[in-house]
Amino acid sequence: MPVVNLTPHMVTVVDERSRVIQSWPRADSPARVEAVRVRIDRAAGVPEGVPLLAEERGRADLPEPREGTWFIVSSVVGSAHPERRDLLVPSDLVRDGKGTVTACRSFVVSGSPDTKVRP
Repeated sequence: MPVVNLTPHMVTVVDERSRVIQSWPRADSPARVEAVRVRIDRAAGVPEGVPLLAEERGRADLPEPREGTWFIVSSVVGSAHPERRDLLVPSDLVRDGKGTVTACRSFVVSGSPDTKVRP
């Protein structure tokens, strides 16, 4: 089954012993969600002078679903498309000593808690 990485990073899945299971190269044109931020004047309980913003996120320019194909996306992109059942969001992230993500151990299927859903 094809898996297409739509993130700006190489995605590598490792097992519990950190052995590489599979890797996908970064996307040349990653899927992104645009955000519009608007300043909020005041909110109860927030100290004076602390800036507050409201954020409205758009939708990503994703390819149309394709039978039997999964698309790896960021959690932001996955959240912006809860109707899609073909999006994989890296989960159980593995970090190096500096805190940089180097791999993941699993994917979350965006928008669906149904364990029998397949693209």
